[in-house]
Amino acid sequence: MRGKQYVGESIDVYYDVSLCVHAAECVRGLPEVFDTKRKPWILPDGAEAPDVATVIERCPSGALQFVRKDGGDAEEPDVPTSVKLNDWQQIEVRGDLQIEQGDEIISTYRATLCGCGQSGKRPICDHSGACKG
Repeated sequence: MRGKQYVGESIDVYYDVSLCVHAAECVRGLPEVFDTKRKPWILPDGAEAPDVATVIERCPSGALQFVRKDGGDAEEPDVPTSVKLNDWQQIEVRGDLQIEQGDEIISTYRATLCGCGQSGKRPICDHSGACKG
């Protein structure tokens, strides 16, 4: 898993700020777990593990990931892979992904790619171009 780890009793949450496009699915979905005005901003035990996992799976960028420690289901990739252009001209991709970014390979099930060509982190969207939202 990439990013900072937030340890919970039943689920661990990982957050990679370099992938986040601030879609806010997490803070809208479970504000008791995800609150950007609080330190730490993620409290994995603020809700039941299945609910935390469900909200994380809605994160379009893959910036949030999880590991269940309660025997619950791990995230599975979408089959077949799906590609969607969102309202901000970002390309949302879901599936078993291997994304080349410079010398790095990002393995994920969810990603938000640059649709405007202006990202400094291409192919990952960084909100630097027309897709600022």
